[in-house]
Amino acid sequence: MKVKLKLSKKQRLIKEKTIAYVLVAIASIFFVTPLIWMLITALKSTQDLSSGVFWPTEFYWENFATAIKAIPFMQYTFNSLYYAFFATIGMTFSCTLASYSFAKLKWKGRDKWFIVMIATLVIPTQVLQVPLFILYNQLGWIDTYNPLIIPTYFAVGGAANIFLLRQFFMGVPNSLRESAKIDGANEFQIFFTIMVPLLKSMLVVVAIMTFLSCWNDFYNPLLYISNSDFYPLAYAIRTFATQYSNQNNLIMAASLIVTLPSLILFFIAQKQIIGSIYSTGIKG
Repeated sequence: MKVKLKLSKKQRLIKEKTIAYVLVAIASIFFVTPLIWMLITALKSTQDLSSGVFWPTEFYWENFATAIKAIPFMQYTFNSLYYAFFATIGMTFSCTLASYSFAKLKWKGRDKWFIVMIATLVIPTQVLQVPLFILYNQLGWIDTYNPLIIPTYFAVGGAANIFLLRQFFMGVPNSLRESAKIDGANEFQIFFTIMVPLLKSMLVVVAIMTFLSCWNDFYNPLLYISNSDFYPLAYAIRTFATQYSNQNNLIMAASLIVTLPSLILFFIAQKQIIGSIYSTGIKG
């Protein structure tokens, strides 16, 4: 009887794993199919597009070179890197300071303000469009990257990151801070020499997520940038699609080029991203 019981448990475990793998495979198909369709379309010739065939009769890899030459690709790439780099630094630094304050420092109304901060997650972005645009226009920031970068240094829009980092700080023993204070360290020394080194994995996660968000950002540049010299790649693709609206192969080629860095960065850091978020959830 014991042998049968052990076999049944093993069989149940195999069945559960099989179901899980099948569900993951099905979900993966839904996510991968658009990318495969984009690649197939990008490799088609103009004749294949007009004839409506699904599989290219010949792979036209030169479509990628044509798409790059059709727009000031290097200029737009630099704009995207400039925006993403400085916004990532600002968001990572400001959210780390704010989360440390909410987790470890004691000040009047701390918990209430934390609830207010979390409540901003449910405010629709569209509600803030008009007042923010008026404010940035009065400051003379329209057609610059100031509306996209400067607010990140004040953790604007970083409520989710603050919550994530706060959960990690909550799991750090207070004895570390107390020991450092006994040794004469002030709060800034405790933060930079003790807390930040413990937070390296989480900072990498926040930085990568912020960078990807900025790299793929279309909405905010659409609001604040009208000068084509400042277009980031994600926004430039829109004008490219307008100019070459009847050449889907070039549009898909350009879209894949813009998407590729995000995919590479995610696949390189996916274990760290998933592991850090998982461990943070357990500590919280």
